[in-house]
Amino acid sequence: MDTSSIAIGVILLLLFVGPVLYIIIRQNSTDTTRLKNLRSLSEQNQMELDEYEVTNGVWLGLDLKSKKLMVVDPKKNMHNSIIDLKKVSESQVSKKGSPKVKGGENDLSFTHISLKLINSNPQEVISEIVFYDEEDTSNYDADAQLAIANKWDLLIRNNISALKL
Repeated sequence: MDTSSIAIGVILLLLFVGPVLYIIIRQNSTDTTRLKNLRSLSEQNQMELDEYEVTNGVWLGLDLKSKKLMVVDPKKNMHNSIIDLKKVSESQVSKKGSPKVKGGENDLSFTHISLKLINSNPQEVISEIVFYDEEDTSNYDADAQLAIANKWDLLIRNNISALKL
């Protein structure tokens, strides 16, 4: 092989690998910035986050000592709310959908996935954390958002049950 063939090969490799590396680096810096902002908000609210989740649609943080959940909506100008889990008696994942055109009988195409935090006395929804909404213009994967909602449902249920003991 002569040097011109090697040079062309290296240039083509850079043309294909370069954009992928750029996207990975940009995503990592975005994730780092989001996490930094979440930690800053938690410090402002005197919370120490033991568990956290940063996605495009919602940022969640759980302080296990004080039993508080921080919910940040980056789409609403970083609006955040603190939910006291001592006032929550039940947590449930709410799914709405329509039957898939292709697939089995029980397959649903999700249109809305949320996590409802409920106080049983009186029966009221304290908060609804939306993980996926088809009406939203973002391109989230519904199945991935369902997995995240189930993860947080389990975390919250474990902390609610720990309060009842």
